[in-house]
Amino acid sequence: MSNSDVEALLDEVIDTVLVDTYGDEEQLTAWEVVLEETIGVPVEAVLLGQPVTVTKISVIGGRPEVTADCRTAQGVSGEIAVADLVFPPSSEAAWPHAAYRRFLGLDPFPAASRPDWTWPPD
Repeated sequence: MSNSDVEALLDEVIDTVLVDTYGDEEQLTAWEVVLEETIGVPVEAVLLGQPVTVTKISVIGGRPEVTADCRTAQGVSGEIAVADLVFPPSSEAAWPHAAYRRFLGLDPFPAASRPDWTWPPD
């Protein structure tokens, strides 16, 4: 599959997530719901090359991004931008996460293409 084909599929995911949203706040809320439900917490991810457990996904008032509460194996926890996380490319989380990064204008991290992805799930 070519890069332009993948970009077109990610654009379809973005359109699906944002249908019937008005304004930035509703768009972030839509991403929060989709990412929380498709990623499913707790879930393992990587942040700056280190494994973390994502325990919560939310939108914090005043921040123009979806955030994640993460915990390291050493018990250190904190809130970070969901866009900074990396999920295994073949995981359920990777595809909507790639679309979210594209929505933000960032290069998507590797993700197995899921042309049949729908929201809400069947």
